Amino acid sequence: MQKSFSTQSNLFFSTADLEHPILHSLDDTEALLEWSEIETLLTSIYDSNTGRPSYPLLTLFRSLLLGVWYQLSDVQLAQCLYRDLLFRKFCRLEFGGDVPEASTIGRFRTQLVEHDLWDRLLGEINRQLEVKNIIMKEGRINIIDATPIEAVQSGAGKGKDGKPTKDPDAGWHVKNDSRGNKKSTYGFSVHTGVDEDGFIHRQSVTPGNVHDSQERDTLLLGDESALYADAAYSSQRTRDKLAKYGIDDQVQRKGYRGKPLSEEEQTRNKVIALTRAGGERPFATYKRHYGLGRTRFMGLAKNATVYGLAAMAANIRKGAKFLTLYGIPEPSYAG
Repeated sequence: MQKSFSTQSNLFFSTADLEHPILHSLDDTEALLEWSEIETLLTSIYDSNTGRPSYPLLTLFRSLLLGVWYQLSDVQLAQCLYRDLLFRKFCRLEFGGDVPEASTIGRFRTQLVEHDLWDRLLGEINRQLEVKNIIMKEGRINIIDATPIEAVQSGAGKGKDGKPTKDPDAGWHVKNDSRGNKKSTYGFSVHTGVDEDGFIHRQSVTPGNVHDSQERDTLLLGDESALYADAAYSSQRTRDKLAKYGIDDQVQRKGYRGKPLSEEEQTRNKVIALTRAGGERPFATYKRHYGLGRTRFMGLAKNATVYGLAAMAANIRKGAKFLTLYGIPEPSYAG
């Protein structure tokens, strides 16, 4: 009698297949971090009276990272965990064993939202990268910028359940393009602060109608050697703040009606722009590579966590690339 597929695992793969190079494509990511330190943070979301999920917390966290890197919904992610050996290996799931359902993954993300844990997780990842001298802390610069993210739920009507389809936490982001035309986006703004290598050290998400400059202090580190920003952040208050902390002012100036920029100021702006352009790297990654040009959920807290996970995912992959190319650098000073 012919055996069932379940008893003929060799029909699907052999032990030699487990050494295929594709199954080692995340080994650099695996080696980058002390994952147990991240697990310690994750355990804080479950107290003694709260039942933990049936899967290890690191398995669920790694699953969310895979979802970001490969632009997967929770349903698609659960399906890939079933059939993809690379995903199973990275998430430490036994071959042939059970995998988290989409609902389990979603509930875990909700726990991250409710405990607002993404900022601490990003901080821990960055701390480890600093210890390995992949992120250079001494003498670093800070490039701050913001980008609008369209809310998928931007309609004015109501759904079948009677609830509004328009995200109540979002707002209108209005900005003039290079030709002076106004462009309006209903959604949120993602504000980031990055170093010269593009590592994200600070991030916040606000309704779209919050002006970029309002998040200046959130993104300011206080120990950076210089602050780079576009003219939206230009003000006497900003200049006074930077002078107080001894931070080099590399904020572009803006002209006013009746008081245009001088030729010297225009030249200064162009020089600053060469470095400031690096502040747009995370946004390109989020929108082009992670499919996050529009929100996937309603609500400010959920979207803050989603883009927080994106920041972690971006730093981890960038750090892994640095580790592969250069190894662990010797201590040195930026700037």
